[in-house]
Amino acid sequence: MDIFKTIAVLSVVIESLTNTLLFLLNIFTKPFKIWSEEEKRGVVAIFLSTVITLGINLNIFEIANIKFTFPVIGTILTGLLFARGANVIKDIFDIIYYTKVEKKTLKYEKKE
Repeated sequence: MDIFKTIAVLSVVIESLTNTLLFLLNIFTKPFKIWSEEEKRGVVAIFLSTVITLGINLNIFEIANIKFTFPVIGTILTGLLFARGANVIKDIFDIIYYTKVEKKTLKYEKKE
């Protein structure tokens, strides 16, 4: 993946993870008794998505050819991204997909 696509993927990831971490900080500074149902669901979604991605060793960063020194970091971050919802994942896959299609198109055009 070229540098511009990598930057695009990372910008989506960083924005999503920032929102997730701010959400968690806001929740964990309050006593559990006053958490709203939405906040409880959010924490459960984060927990479950992270456990599932760790359990199946799913790392969206490997698909995007972004390597971490410790691959488990990519797996944990993937879980946090999945907890944010489908739109974030769709944006990342769109960037990856269009990069691959673009490369195939360029190879095809060079042959002609």
